[in-house]
Amino acid sequence: MPKGKTIHSKEYPVFLQLLVETRQEADLTQVKLAQKVGLSQPYVSAVERGVLRLDTLQLRTWLAGCGSDLGSFGLELERRLKVFEGRSGGAKRTRKI
Repeated sequence: MPKGKTIHSKEYPVFLQLLVETRQEADLTQVKLAQKVGLSQPYVSAVERGVLRLDTLQLRTWLAGCGSDLGSFGLELERRLKVFEGRSGGAKRTRKI
């Protein structure tokens, strides 16, 4: 994995797109999601634009507010990243965590 923050990785927009789609599929505006999970709308916007990052527990809360969970989000993210890597010729991870 290249050095540097993941927020600047070429894969990060894939994560952000899924985050936005998850909210939209739940028929939530940024304001409604913010109210459900105790955040401000500007914070939600900043996360979705990639200005701020979520840690794992914050992501879990965010997803719960959208009626989703880490498991299903993670599976879909992995599926999309594999497609992305196939299109971009990106290196595949060989290290398991």
